[in-house]
Amino acid sequence: MAWWLLTAATAATVTGCGTEQPAPPGMSSSSAGSALQVVSQPPTARASEAVTPQCATSDLAAGLGPETAAAGTVAFPIVFTNNGSGPCVLEGFPGVSYATGRDSAPVGAPAVRDGASSGPVQLAPGGQASALVYAINVHNIPPEQCQPVPVPGLRIYPPDNTISFYLERAGTACGLAQATTTQLRIHAVVAGGNGR
Repeated sequence: MAWWLLTAATAATVTGCGTEQPAPPGMSSSSAGSALQVVSQPPTARASEAVTPQCATSDLAAGLGPETAAAGTVAFPIVFTNNGSGPCVLEGFPGVSYATGRDSAPVGAPAVRDGASSGPVQLAPGGQASALVYAINVHNIPPEQCQPVPVPGLRIYPPDNTISFYLERAGTACGLAQATTTQLRIHAVVAGGNGR
């Protein structure tokens, strides 16, 4: 507590006991009381504004946007929609890996982060943010360096969350966690639903 607030609180306690305190020279009793009242009041400006909370998995719905393909790579956005009753913020990179089911372990290496974070994205109720995923065609990797396996879906963690979504998307993954080529890359979340 600041010394001046402590002094004001002490003075208020003394005056509250019914003992009349003389005003300092040059100040009337009424103006002394007013000065004490001003000092003991909380500041009119808030020390910190209310901070918009981070989006939790339970506040969100997740889906996949349209795919585009080029040079042995497929790109598609993961789209997060705020289903909560108030605004929330997403910032950074989702966690993404291939999976064989809702509760399965990741298949092969998870997505590596590509690029830099573009800063916080505030989502009003019903608002969307998205992150672009690049998935390579693992059939272009020598089988002994990949051990390709069919996978029915993806496990997706919203940024800074430990509870995931499972989204169906049939594909082929490298079964080796130490594959020589990155099978998935993920960009940071941006506003809107197309990942760009």
